[in-house]
Amino acid sequence: MDINAMIRREMESQEGGAIPFARFMELALYHDSYGYYMSDLPKVGKDGDFFTSATVHAVFGETLADAVIKLWSTAAIEQPALVEIGGGTGSLCKSMLARIQEAAPDVYARLTVVLIEASPYHRQKQQEALCEHEVRKIWYSSLEEAAQAGGLEGVIVSNEWLDAFPVHLAQKTKTGWKEVAVTCEEGQFAEVLQEPGATLLNSLTEIEAVTAMPNGMRIEVNLGLEQAAQQVGRLLAKGYVMTIDYGDRQEELYHASRKNGTLMCYYRHQAHDNPYIHVGEQDITAHVNFSAWSRFGEAAGLREVLYMRQDKFLLQSGLLTKAVVHHDTDPFTSVAMKRNRALLQLIDPAGLGGRFRVMIQQKGVENSLDTASFFRSFA
Repeated sequence: MDINAMIRREMESQEGGAIPFARFMELALYHDSYGYYMSDLPKVGKDGDFFTSATVHAVFGETLADAVIKLWSTAAIEQPALVEIGGGTGSLCKSMLARIQEAAPDVYARLTVVLIEASPYHRQKQQEALCEHEVRKIWYSSLEEAAQAGGLEGVIVSNEWLDAFPVHLAQKTKTGWKEVAVTCEEGQFAEVLQEPGATLLNSLTEIEAVTAMPNGMRIEVNLGLEQAAQQVGRLLAKGYVMTIDYGDRQEELYHASRKNGTLMCYYRHQAHDNPYIHVGEQDITAHVNFSAWSRFGEAAGLREVLYMRQDKFLLQSGLLTKAVVHHDTDPFTSVAMKRNRALLQLIDPAGLGGRFRVMIQQKGVENSLDTASFFRSFA
């Protein structure tokens, strides 16, 4: 049986022969045997389906590491933890650890690294990537498992984690909101509209109370954010949560100009909007509602203290100070030129710099983060 047959079989077991899109996306990405993220195939980098800021160059992780070192100091954490959720191959954590070892060796010696990763394949990749770093390392296969341990003091980092949560699709019609479900017609996956469940309908009502939307508009609703925020809140006793992802505040995310929503698929570095092909072989993502993430975080004891575009955050965190002066002329062999090109790519307002947002939340820290002072320290 392949993943398409397995999904069709689940559809057949349901009344009406359809499953919510969120369930389809969950199976396509996270099924134990067939899910995209659970497979042993490369996902990130030139041999995968997409690039992330962390895979553009190690300088991204170096810059985040400098910020994390400052956050540990601001919170007066003596035995710090560096937590990464959904770290994939471990490339980001590896570059951050190298920078921490270089810039703050005394802190590095006291460090505990916690990695939360659902994919066995990626946990193995992380172990290989971090094998040279002789710090205490702990792996968890789920955030729920990590939250049960709880009590950590440090910084929790995620880069492109929330965008991979299964989302519910909803479409506004003349008779109200409908949920997009997936069925099978003549051997092909097809969409049908159904009445939304109570939880989804409540979320849609709350969203529309703030942001009016025209008939025909389609949006994504991530009902997993609330539980994730609660679990992060239980995991962290004292410190900060740094979330980096593409998304926006609710009023921008659900603006009428985005009438078709933000759902995207990535297959061999080709972006498209059809989740019903290459099932189990392609990434499926949706923009993050940072208003919801902040609100659920607040309820979990995580208070928002910073929110800005990635380009501005990296610039104010000293990214350009990491540029290398050189006299090289061959762009194909020059390490310095490659590094400097990466700096520009990370802050490109039309690319990674403008599409991604950085949110920092704090918990258990006596004083609110003074962002002006925080950024001055990188000058």
